[in-house]
Amino acid sequence: MLLIAVTIAVLSEVLRAAFPPFGHFAATSGAVTASAAILVVCLAGFAAPAVRAVAGPRGLLLAGVGGLLVLRLGTQALSPALWTAFAGTAFAMLAITALYETARGLSGTGFAVAVVAGLTGDTALRLAFGTWDPADRGGVLPWLACLLVVGAGAIVLVRQLRIPSVEAPAIGWRDALGAAALGPFLALQILVLASPAFAASSGWLSLPAAGAVVLGAQALTLAFLSSGLAVAAVPGGVCVFGGALLGVGAGAVTGRYGLTGVVAVAVIVAGQVLSAWLLAVACRVPLRRGGYRGRRGDALVEPERADSGGRAWRIDLGAALGGLLTALVLLPYQSHYAAPLPLPNKVLPGAAGIALGLLSAIAAARGGPLPGRSWARALGAGGAALLLLAVPAAYAVTAPRESRTSAQPGTFRLVTYDIGQAVDGDGRLDPEAVARVIQAQHADVVALQAVGRGWPLSGTTDVGSWLARRLGMRLVWGPAADHQFGNAVLSRLPVRTTGTGRLPVGAGPQARGYVWARVDTGGGRTADVWSVDVQHGADRTQTRLTEIGKLLQVWSGAPRTVIAGNLNAAESGPEVGRLTAQGGLREAGGGEPGKPVVSIFGSDDLGFDDTVVAPATGRSALAATVRVIG
Repeated sequence: MLLIAVTIAVLSEVLRAAFPPFGHFAATSGAVTASAAILVVCLAGFAAPAVRAVAGPRGLLLAGVGGLLVLRLGTQALSPALWTAFAGTAFAMLAITALYETARGLSGTGFAVAVVAGLTGDTALRLAFGTWDPADRGGVLPWLACLLVVGAGAIVLVRQLRIPSVEAPAIGWRDALGAAALGPFLALQILVLASPAFAASSGWLSLPAAGAVVLGAQALTLAFLSSGLAVAAVPGGVCVFGGALLGVGAGAVTGRYGLTGVVAVAVIVAGQVLSAWLLAVACRVPLRRGGYRGRRGDALVEPERADSGGRAWRIDLGAALGGLLTALVLLPYQSHYAAPLPLPNKVLPGAAGIALGLLSAIAAARGGPLPGRSWARALGAGGAALLLLAVPAAYAVTAPRESRTSAQPGTFRLVTYDIGQAVDGDGRLDPEAVARVIQAQHADVVALQAVGRGWPLSGTTDVGSWLARRLGMRLVWGPAADHQFGNAVLSRLPVRTTGTGRLPVGAGPQARGYVWARVDTGGGRTADVWSVDVQHGADRTQTRLTEIGKLLQVWSGAPRTVIAGNLNAAESGPEVGRLTAQGGLREAGGGEPGKPVVSIFGSDDLGFDDTVVAPATGRSALAATVRVIG
């Protein structure tokens, strides 16, 4: 079980680390070309039968799990790149098939417990690093984390290779499909259920509180599975109904208009338990060992003849299908924001939940080994997971204090920065580089655009929370495309009130928005700082003008206002004219030619000094000193 847990933890991190390079690849090569290339790589799991035929079960295990561990170590040594993203994805797909070889003879419940335990450890490790994965970082601590996980995986892999292989069952195609359930399960975990950043942004929680919610849900799941309460065979209709509930919940909290707050938190907690139970049911048959005769005395389970020989390659293909399903959920979900699908992308996580229910229904009344009921085991598993709540608690306690006063009353240093999900020009996630740009300008308030808080393109990292902690500032969040992508205001000055909203979509592929914060500049004076991002594209001028018109309507000419952000237009374009002529705002400066135009505008009762274009990788950052003069 330990090998399964470690493999799942490494596999999840490797897949997350692949998304920023894949996003950069799509931006430079086109979404169609990139998606086709990625999907081809995701077919690597279908090579498992050939690997098994040539090298045997141990060879499959060594190729899948061993290759994944070596790739994880290489990623840490060389930093994530496009080739590591492709290689990591290929080994991850192969490792998914190898997991069933490792787990053969376990109950479906035991397999689900090992998988959730791996995700729980992964969640705790991510929280220790502020959700910026060690695989994407340099330094001593990320290296120690890598060596700890990879070393543990290598040790248990060597031990597993010394154990004689367990004979596979003679299994039909129908039952082998249960192995595909791990795919939609992982897609939901990566996107929603095991993502602290998703819980923070959709639940309107601090990152430590969101991490505690996710860890608490995982602890509850481990306790439920370990108790033995979920082991009885059930009618397939119950699984279908459970999958439908899971799909409706996942779809309800994702996408542009996903439900937030308490509803999102409830979906995360209930969805974690429900998805793990469905996985346990689905995997019972593929995990049987050869010679299994079924359970006596269970009216819902048909008598089975003794299995011998085996068609493990069918299980391999079922698991490979699951790996492909993971990609078929995550890739279109993210690419929808650049090339919209015919339906809302929330349909995809919803379909993943329904698919998990259907795959579980196939095995709902079939045979498989089952553990007995044990409240002691439940308390032990759940209690051990709850000990990991010390990680978000320590993260909260060690947060730096925010500076609460301005150096000069009535004056503050402002930076506006389109950070592009904190992905640099080489496709590497690097929020530290963003923090250094801001820090070099001694900013008091920061208006950020293109901020990811759980978006796959930013490795599901909570970039907004990470930057706020790194800079010792308060985060004010404004969702746009969905609740995981939008704008932010960071402030070391006291924040009196805030507001956020979306702008008209028009011809754009995704919704844009704004967020504002009223900051106390000292001396009894305040200023409203707005961060805004409008549609990109040379053919979307009219959409941008509509968005700016809506922005001016919401602003309503309030005094002492700074509107900063990315106009996605030429410096002398009509968008600037709309803000200055119609809105009566004065421009403090614009971005560099050839880059997205990041600008600062202010009302007449504000003055601007020392306006400079800050050196930034790939994106523009503009800084100015703001004086409240009215």
